[in-house]
Amino acid sequence: MILKSDELLQTDRSYICSDTGAIMYEPLKRFEEYQGKRVVFTLDEVSQIKTLTDVQLRLLGFKPLDCLQHYHNLRPPTFIYPDEEAVKGSTCAFIALYRAMLRLKKYAVAFHGTRTSSQLVALVPQEEMFDEDGNQKQTNGMNMIYLPYADDIRPAEKYHISTSPVPKASDEQVQKAAALMRRIHLKDFSVLSIPDPALQRHYATLQAVALDQDEDNLPEIKDDTIPDVDGIAKADSHAKAFKDAVYGANHDEDEAEAAAAKARGSVATQKRKAAADLAVTEAQEYNWAQLADTGKLKELTAEQLKIYLRANKLPVAGKKDVLLNRILTHLGK
Repeated sequence: MILKSDELLQTDRSYICSDTGAIMYEPLKRFEEYQGKRVVFTLDEVSQIKTLTDVQLRLLGFKPLDCLQHYHNLRPPTFIYPDEEAVKGSTCAFIALYRAMLRLKKYAVAFHGTRTSSQLVALVPQEEMFDEDGNQKQTNGMNMIYLPYADDIRPAEKYHISTSPVPKASDEQVQKAAALMRRIHLKDFSVLSIPDPALQRHYATLQAVALDQDEDNLPEIKDDTIPDVDGIAKADSHAKAFKDAVYGANHDEDEAEAAAAKARGSVATQKRKAAADLAVTEAQEYNWAQLADTGKLKELTAEQLKIYLRANKLPVAGKKDVLLNRILTHLGK
């Protein structure tokens, strides 16, 4: 197809009967076999069959807030609020429901569905909050949490491989862990208290341009996002004390010995290496080239022939004739 202009391309689709070749203007129909008969459906009827619900949100009941666990929230919730223009009186009903749920500490279980999918949700009231300066931190309304299905929550005890009782930490280990947590705990920490260094530099540049200042003499921007190395170093002694309480005081030495043993290799590897070194020493006692030229190589035993093979890292499997041919091939004879 070649377009000769820049006009909007329009498409047209027609249905043609395969038997008569006539254009079909009636809606297409589908059929399903049922008890030996063909049951005919129109496209609208098929669409209605696939439709689950026309109601997006339906209230089912209420439960205490204690029943809602933190692991039930598997995806970001949706903040909902009334729309008076779409539904008259929805604001009054929403406010009454919201206040009652806050007072009774309840959350609502509701059915949330589309035309092709459905899911149970929890409607949790969110109370309005302000900071110390009187600025609004969060508005009042409701969060719609998508509740998980039964197979979305794994029972940990079912997948616990060992049947032995779970080991518990000793009092000393608990004390060392508590001391470490107190050392690394950041009191009154908030991500809002750490300025963005790139953004601060951008503001300083804007200020210099607006006030016609020298951009080369901008104030130094302190990057508070860099980890506090000195502060972390202060917790090293507590971290070591906790590690010693769990793994033992000689844990580092044991790990070093295990790593060294692994580097040296297994016992079988050490034996093979020792045998190869011994074979190299013993092979120097023979003039293998002369033995091959004079035909005296075949007078040696199979164990003597294997000395040459081990010294040259060749296979030692096979009968004496195979070993002789392997040595001669390696010598180029």
